[in-house]
Amino acid sequence: MTTQDTLKAKLVFRYYPLLDMALSLLVLGNPESFGSDLAWAERVRGRLGDGAAGDDALAAALAEAQSNDLFALAFEQEENGAITAAEMWKQLAGYWNAVAPEIAAKAGLLADSVRDEPAKLATMEVGAFLGRFSDRISVAGDGESIVLHWGKGVRVPVADLERIIFVPSVFCPRRIMFYRLGSVQLFFYPVERAAPAVDAPVPESLTLGFAALADGTRLRLLRLVARETLPAQEMARRLGVNESTVSRHLRLLTEAGLVFRQRQEGKLIYYGVQPGTLDQLVAGVKSFMLQRQESPEED
Repeated sequence: MTTQDTLKAKLVFRYYPLLDMALSLLVLGNPESFGSDLAWAERVRGRLGDGAAGDDALAAALAEAQSNDLFALAFEQEENGAITAAEMWKQLAGYWNAVAPEIAAKAGLLADSVRDEPAKLATMEVGAFLGRFSDRISVAGDGESIVLHWGKGVRVPVADLERIIFVPSVFCPRRIMFYRLGSVQLFFYPVERAAPAVDAPVPESLTLGFAALADGTRLRLLRLVARETLPAQEMARRLGVNESTVSRHLRLLTEAGLVFRQRQEGKLIYYGVQPGTLDQLVAGVKSFMLQRQESPEED
């Protein structure tokens, strides 16, 4: 069996409702990264209650998610059926009732995706298959590693993984999002993917990169890190903002590959800039702008 075959054999497609719920809380808890005008988010807030009652219910659910490894607990619950952290799930019951109608409305699409994607994988080279989801995931060598384009780039040896699970999602705001649970690599992708464009699709690395740059605070953070390696606490002090604001902005800059975690000293994480990413963004947008649209052949 070749390394490509080994990689393909580890790719699994399955829907996990509790994992999707966990992802929805991650999205709602980070509006700077994912936006605050998501249609499903408004519907979920409405089901939680009007006014202060709804705000309090959402805040309680977000607090549970932040104080627990909700992805790990949800995965364990889905895989093994054993109820752990029973009190946490009790606290999240109201939130689950608010998101469940969103999942139910897409049940057919979710089932179709879990059925159809493996059939597509069987007919394609694995690198090309993964590239259909986003240019932020690629295959290194002959299938020996998966490269996640996040921060400085993360190379995940396929030999270290038992399974690579692709999870269609009702709530995923990116073309691809990833989460590592021990020997399992999770990839979330939106179940309602855009129809193929007539011309070349915009690479996700460009949309994320320019979105990260389109904010004054993030530009000031990037300039600080370009001048010297700093922890988030010192960045907050110099910019006159709180640490949680800096942390949220750094997550988006890291996701776009503009900064990376350079080192850790005790509880302090020092960030460095990725100067090559700016050059790649400029080159990437020039390349995209100059791409020629292929015309249909004339009879």
